[in-house]
Amino acid sequence: MFRCCAVACRLLAFWLVLGLLPSSAQLDEDDESIPDKVGAEVHLTKQERSMLKKLECSLCKAVITEMHLEVEKHGMTQKGVGSEMKVIETSNAICLALLQKYSLKLPAAGASGKPLLEKKAEDEDDEMAMAASQNSEGGPASFMRAMLVLKMGCQRWIEDFGGDTSGFVFKSVQLGTQSASGAAQDYCVRSAGLCGSGKKERKQKEREQEKTREVKRSEMRRKEDTAAAKAKKDDPFSAMPEDSKFGIQRMLEMARDDPLHYMEDDAKERVRKGQADLKCDVCRTVLDEAFQEVSKRPKSMRSEHDILGVVEGLCEGGQDLSVPSYFGVEPPPLPPVWTDRWQPKLDKQMDKYHLRPLPKKAAKERRAWRALSAEGKQKPPPPGQSETDMMLTLSCKDVLDPARFTEKLFESMQACSGSSEADSCNPALDAATAICRSSDGATCSFGSAAGKAKEDL
Repeated sequence: MFRCCAVACRLLAFWLVLGLLPSSAQLDEDDESIPDKVGAEVHLTKQERSMLKKLECSLCKAVITEMHLEVEKHGMTQKGVGSEMKVIETSNAICLALLQKYSLKLPAAGASGKPLLEKKAEDEDDEMAMAASQNSEGGPASFMRAMLVLKMGCQRWIEDFGGDTSGFVFKSVQLGTQSASGAAQDYCVRSAGLCGSGKKERKQKEREQEKTREVKRSEMRRKEDTAAAKAKKDDPFSAMPEDSKFGIQRMLEMARDDPLHYMEDDAKERVRKGQADLKCDVCRTVLDEAFQEVSKRPKSMRSEHDILGVVEGLCEGGQDLSVPSYFGVEPPPLPPVWTDRWQPKLDKQMDKYHLRPLPKKAAKERRAWRALSAEGKQKPPPPGQSETDMMLTLSCKDVLDPARFTEKLFESMQACSGSSEADSCNPALDAATAICRSSDGATCSFGSAAGKAKEDL
């Protein structure tokens, strides 16, 4: 009687270590997801790890077989969305099934021999096996150790192959073309390469391929390190102290947020005066630029949405590729494309800036400069040109209202297309007359004749 109680106590403790008995919290939460690992981690000896290596084929077939049977038994592939996740959870718990249905026989310590993974008889349970181990070599301790080794071996096998295993079993059961043993043979021999006569050759080939890949990776890392070292050497700020870098970053941010911040006072005054004086002329010019761009397109691409895409980019000329970004601060964009054809001119008698066409020679040089900017090969414009570009760009940003400009230009284009005088109709001028305002808020006047007004500009 006492012996039976002792066996039962040892078995109970053993089940708790393996994780075969639920805790009180687990009993209260039956609907919780299955944990990734069960039971306690066990340190394996070198001999035990070597034996598990020899069991890879048997362990693979046992895991695939049991998973296949469980998935098929519970119809997991027929439960709609999320059914594959149920199969993945099955792979987490499959080691419990192996401990209940299989036994591991290990050779005695120091003895040669091959470990055996055998399926238990249908009517055999752990208590019977524990009692039977009383008369075997090593006793119950050896039996418990073998089960722990099996648990750890299964757990590590699932960590290595669990993802592929779940997908394979799900597809196999879903197709229904293989039995559990057939699926195990297919996966373990053909897919995983853990069984079969060519196992050693496959392992050797994999090692050679991995070695080749590692050589390529080392070469790629070497090239990356060389490129990084060169970039660091070419970076003029790499040797600077961190506080100096922060100061430069702040200066770049201020120049980006306030383009006039670092200009001379007299240059600031000229830019601000031109920015205000040119509002009417710039407003008319950008509307004309948008109309000319849209008019080149097929009629199917002249919708209000299409015009909006053109109008939104009228105050910028694209990214400046000649200047890299430093400390995460992008350089200011290039001046608008239409500034390649127009320049501000100061009328000294009226003390007011007006927009005038750029002289032919200057326009040609500007077009060449713009062509080089596509690859970032352009040189910085001279100081006077930078000042006029700033004047026109800031004035453009002051007057541009993309939604309002688009709506009015589209209405004017529609009105002109249905007019009996369509040839003499000027949608850009009509839109400008309706929406353009000077710096004091007055309606801009562009003259009575559309053609004459365009020539004046």
